[in-house]
Formats: sequence, structure tokens, C-alpha cells
Amino acid sequence: MEDSKKLITTEKVKHIAHLARIGLQAEEVEKFGGQLEAIFGYMAILEEVDTSNVEPTTQVTQGLKNMLRVDEVVKFEPQDGLVDASPLPKIGGQILVKSVIQE
Repeated sequence: MEDSKKLITTEKVKHIAHLARIGLQAEEVEKFGGQLEAIFGYMAILEEVDTSNVEPTTQVTQGLKNMLRVDEVVKFEPQDGLVDASPLPKIGGQILVKSVIQE
């Protein structure tokens, strides 16, 4: 497709990239220009859909309410078995984990 017939020209892609503070190579300008052209093509298809009888959606959660439950403390048995179930080494009844902070 000729650049003059395209909805998204290379100049427009470069302008959008500049606004977004994105540095694009020449091949990326062509790639993203084609992708933007496809997106606008899909939008043109959606514009053909008759939505005259569809009410605008202003609140998608209207009429819904939160379903809450009471928090209950449940004692888990056996607590000693949890440490023993770990395949990691144990020291003094605690699981030894790899240090993530180097001093």
C-alpha cells in the first residue's frame, strides 16, 4: 500500500514514537506502522456495527454487592510437622534459606 493511501504514515508513527519517548529504528517504524494500520482497520470494522439500540455502559458493577464472610481462626495441626516437611536444611527448628543480601 502506498504511503499516501495509508491511514498511518511513517511520519505519524515517528511522531507517536516521539510523544511516547520511544526510539525506533527504521525497520521498527515500518513494523509498528503496519500494526497500527491493522488496529485501525479493526476499529473501522467495529464502526459498522449498529449500536443505536444499545445503552451506554456507565457502571459495570451496578447492582452488585460484595459477598463477605466472617474471618475465623482455624488452628492447624500439627505445627511441628510443617518444618519437618521442608526439604531445605534446618537449624534450631528453623528452615535455613539462602541469603539474598550480601554483606
